[in-house]
Amino acid sequence: MTASTAGIVCFDRVTGGWTEGSPVVRNLTAQFERVGVTILAGPNGTGKSTLAELISGYLRPWEGTVQIDGLPAHSPLARERRRICRTAPALFGLMTVRDHLVLSARSAGGDVARQLARAEAMGLGPWLAENAGTLSSGTAKKLWYLFCTAGDFDLTVLDEPFNALDAAAVDAVLEEVGGWARSRCVVLIAHQPPVGLAADHTFVLSPWAVRGV
Repeated sequence: MTASTAGIVCFDRVTGGWTEGSPVVRNLTAQFERVGVTILAGPNGTGKSTLAELISGYLRPWEGTVQIDGLPAHSPLARERRRICRTAPALFGLMTVRDHLVLSARSAGGDVARQLARAEAMGLGPWLAENAGTLSSGTAKKLWYLFCTAGDFDLTVLDEPFNALDAAAVDAVLEEVGGWARSRCVVLIAHQPPVGLAADHTFVLSPWAVRGV
């Protein structure tokens, strides 16, 4: 199987976790399609965020391999192709909202004007000059989502992106996700997916098995 025919994300006999002797993922072989929205589903504690971190390359498997389009998930080249938006924002408290948008665009080789337009669509216009450390949880979540998904990419993993968002911001995220899914892979973790989210694939995790449907 080559990178051109395999899924964008490929797990090959992966075992791993956070605590030695207590694997969260056991002997997982699976792949995620190159185009569309893939939902990671399952009860709390079954490994959804662990899979996200394996895809990110931050967490390396104890056994087996995780590849992004044929590249090791931890490699710099894979990092350029992928965006990871974790659940909890990790912003720079003394930097303004605008600073974050400019930094993320330039770091990702993207367009600053495009990032600012996305911010306006998310309702961040009135807060552009505010320091990130002063933002409410919902406003910080909007900025974090934008910060993590700047520029062009082939794959994005969104871990609970809708938490704390107002209805207008949820709609803005859904519109972007729908657009991305027409040409790239969106892996989404959401305990309560909003109405209007169209999933192309679902990957179900349980304490005893992992399976795709």
